[in-house]
Amino acid sequence: MPPFALAAAGAPSAATPFPLSQVRLLPSIFLTSVQANQRYLLSLDANRLLHNFHAGAGLPTKGEVYGGWESRGIAGHSLGHYLSALSLIYAQTGDQQFRDRAAYIVAELKAIQLKQGDGYAGGTTVERDGKTVDGKVVYEELRKREIRSTGFSLNEGWVPLYTYHKVMAGVLDAHRHAGLAESLAVAIGLGTYLGTILEGLNDVQVQDILRTEHGGLTESYAELYTRTGNRRWLTLAERLRHHAIVDPLRDARDDLAGHHANTQIPKIVGEARLHELTGDTDHARVARSFWTIVTRDHSYVIGGNSDQEHFGEPRKLAQRLDQRDVRGVQQLQHAAPDPASLWLDR
Repeated sequence: MPPFALAAAGAPSAATPFPLSQVRLLPSIFLTSVQANQRYLLSLDANRLLHNFHAGAGLPTKGEVYGGWESRGIAGHSLGHYLSALSLIYAQTGDQQFRDRAAYIVAELKAIQLKQGDGYAGGTTVERDGKTVDGKVVYEELRKREIRSTGFSLNEGWVPLYTYHKVMAGVLDAHRHAGLAESLAVAIGLGTYLGTILEGLNDVQVQDILRTEHGGLTESYAELYTRTGNRRWLTLAERLRHHAIVDPLRDARDDLAGHHANTQIPKIVGEARLHELTGDTDHARVARSFWTIVTRDHSYVIGGNSDQEHFGEPRKLAQRLDQRDVRGVQQLQHAAPDPASLWLDR
């Protein structure tokens, strides 16, 4: 029986990965890659990634903000990625310096949350009245039911919930892979701040917010439920299902054309996690349908599934390999900075 058939029947997941801490690499190209990762991670300055978090909380900054996306409104997500990477590389190597650096970031986030007073910690910024201000203003507007949502803009902020998810995922990874108990408290603080806002909105308003890219918040709240047993987090995970995407997939309909591919994948990972936790076959159907549709009708032989990160019409791929044509380059230039400096430009 195919694995998805088991999932559809509500069977519990029987496959689990080996913990990274139980695997060590022998000399090989794989070990060489890990060692290159280690050198790169140690070359980065955690305080520079924390710059906007400190500034937004009114705390002294300890390092100049990085360039690239870190100097734009989307700043902050890099810290979450960095915390995940430190935690994973510690689990993979047992090298204490990576755990120590992760512990430092978690301690700083805890101090930031204490100063904020409500669990918030974030690095995004947004323009208001011609000035760049802390991105927390976006969340407080949502609390007041002021919602202006498009694919990549929420109340004129550049995907703030996507960035928020990356920080939540980072502290959850630090809890799991680096064994940092304080990380769970930070994750709960982050979940509480955003969760309280969402709980004050009706379902239509939440779905309006979810039109903007929001990363894997469904999975993060599901993980909070797994780690704490508090059903509040499972309820929030269920409310964060983006019905415009998951409902057609539940019914095996392909409505993916025109949608940003990268945005949809974390939503489906969340569906799979919810199925694992609840046994609800609707979640399994969504995940199974997405896998089947994308691999059968949207994937190139080279492994990709989209053009300029967007799905097209199913089984009409040849005419869409246009990343290098003038139109594609112009669109990329309007959408984002130079790709060579998108993440960190020192």
